[in-house]
Amino acid sequence: MRAVIFILTLFTLFSCGTQPQLSEIVNDMVVMTNYKPNVDFSQLATYVLVMDTVGLQSNTTTEDALTNDYTKMITSQIKNNLDKTGHTQVAADQTPDLGVNVLIVNDLSVTQSVVYPGGYYYPSYYGYSGYYGYGGGYVTTNYFQQAVLVIELVDLKDSGSGDPPSVWVANVGDLINSFDTSTKTREAIDQAFVQSQYLNR
Repeated sequence: MRAVIFILTLFTLFSCGTQPQLSEIVNDMVVMTNYKPNVDFSQLATYVLVMDTVGLQSNTTTEDALTNDYTKMITSQIKNNLDKTGHTQVAADQTPDLGVNVLIVNDLSVTQSVVYPGGYYYPSYYGYSGYYGYGGGYVTTNYFQQAVLVIELVDLKDSGSGDPPSVWVANVGDLINSFDTSTKTREAIDQAFVQSQYLNR
């Protein structure tokens, strides 16, 4: 009897947990952020950010950068948020503390399969392979494309002999399969900074 009560209690606890509705997952982009421990962002006062171009990594094109109204909106929104944290944008020749890398990773996946909806299958006899008879089959092709926005802060003061180390990164997606992409992208960029209060100076 105790075991039954224990199981019912666990079921009640787990069933009462907050689980996002499908509509919320579809309507809002997922925002993931991470940072390097023991970094004092208050000591990193200035940053450099290219305002008219966003990097591109894609398996559908050889282009490595995008320049359009959407990408300019992205960089402008990042600048607004960095300014709110108390950081100051400077030119590349003014020895900035932080470098801001902005990249869109675009991936297209295509899969094909053969479907045999009906007809007859004749098994192999005497070493001959079997085959499908009446009804035949048809090929289905499925396309799935997604894109993720990556925002990275690198410590230009700690470059040493190699590449500057990453101290903060945000991944925002999906840029392609979201409703009202421009609005949701702005909201997601804002959210990346909201959940990264340690960036404030």
